[in-house]
Amino acid sequence: MSGYMLVRVVQALRFMKVRAPFTVNELTLDLNNEQQSESNLSRILSKLAILLRLWTVPCLNLTEYKIQSVSVSVLLCHQGPVTLRLSKETLQKLVKCVYEAQEEELTQCFLQKVDGDLTSCSLSWEELRYFLQHRIQQITLNLRKTNIQANIREILPFLKQVKFKRMSSDFMLCLIREIYESGSAGFVSSLLSSVENYINLQSRDLDSVHCASLRFTLQHCTAASLNLLWTSIPEEELQSILPLFTHLSHLSVDRLLLLKMLHCCSVSDVQQETAAVLLSVLQHKLDFSCRSALDLTANTDSEPLHLTAEDCRVMSRVIQSAHSDTKSRLILQDCEIHTAGMDQLFPVLHSVQLCCDKPLLLQFLAHVRPEEAPSLSQALGEDLDLSQTPLDPQVCRGLELILEYSEGLTELDLSQCLLTDHSLDLLLPNLHKAQIIE
Repeated sequence: MSGYMLVRVVQALRFMKVRAPFTVNELTLDLNNEQQSESNLSRILSKLAILLRLWTVPCLNLTEYKIQSVSVSVLLCHQGPVTLRLSKETLQKLVKCVYEAQEEELTQCFLQKVDGDLTSCSLSWEELRYFLQHRIQQITLNLRKTNIQANIREILPFLKQVKFKRMSSDFMLCLIREIYESGSAGFVSSLLSSVENYINLQSRDLDSVHCASLRFTLQHCTAASLNLLWTSIPEEELQSILPLFTHLSHLSVDRLLLLKMLHCCSVSDVQQETAAVLLSVLQHKLDFSCRSALDLTANTDSEPLHLTAEDCRVMSRVIQSAHSDTKSRLILQDCEIHTAGMDQLFPVLHSVQLCCDKPLLLQFLAHVRPEEAPSLSQALGEDLDLSQTPLDPQVCRGLELILEYSEGLTELDLSQCLLTDHSLDLLLPNLHKAQIIE
């Protein structure tokens, strides 16, 4: 609504003897450059205050305009349930104004009108503490825009009153360490409430104290999400952390840490019991692709991951130990595996959905034995793309076995595979099983 229209609407409404209730879910004030002079803004805002008494407006959007804090104060005094959306500059000035006034009613009106959302503001610790002490609702903060120079322990009692957005892993690590040293399980609950049950420890190098802090946090949480992407954890510490994953609902890890966790799960009978839990919090996805190795904050090595026979044995053992009815997604894109490693994986292929690059797929086909073909066929799923890949006789024999035992193959792409007459003779008897052949 333009300023001119706003003034006319208010004038018309004031002359009406009977006014029906009217609600506008969000009202955006659209002012031209001439109307943005301070005198015009004051007049328009005073009319706006009148309109808010006549109409029900849950949200008033003033984000496009830089308004002096004194002018906005007339809206803060409005008694109705309206939320103000202000520009970053206006909100920052208003924060300073309210803080300097140190007036309780004004402070509560301000926090109520902005719905406690101070994410665009840069706050000092003194300002933040003042608003927390006068809060009537949870305050939302973006710590990356807030200059908090305070002892972390001072923040702990206020955690319940804050909702953090974009908390850095460094600050999270400091918080859980301070909570661990305080020994208060209640602070863990408050912290998780303030970060919506999301524990971000991405790209951190954890020492023994950090790991003890993480264990303490996990012991006192329920259904939390834990981000350990590109995080370094000593192997001896991992063995005591893994059993606590029962307190998680979701886990994010890179492929190197995932491999380390799988090895930990296989070192003893006790650790094997955590295999099902680990697969569950990973959403039954073992991702060894470069996607899980790409750290934009560092010079990440995106070279293919070489999985040894021992790595594959551990992987197979964990999948077997899980005893899950849910098939795990085994993502081996950007990986290299030798024949000995493949031999370790074949026994569990019936329990997984296999995703791999064409070179690795050709290896599986070249080394599959008749008794392993049904499992490999199930693992490969409904689509099989071998396009633009020359198929040697050994691969064709493997593909023949896959087609023979295939039950749900819907698409087979053999375009530009340079098939010989002999290869076609091998494949033709079972090609009818694929619904689409390219």
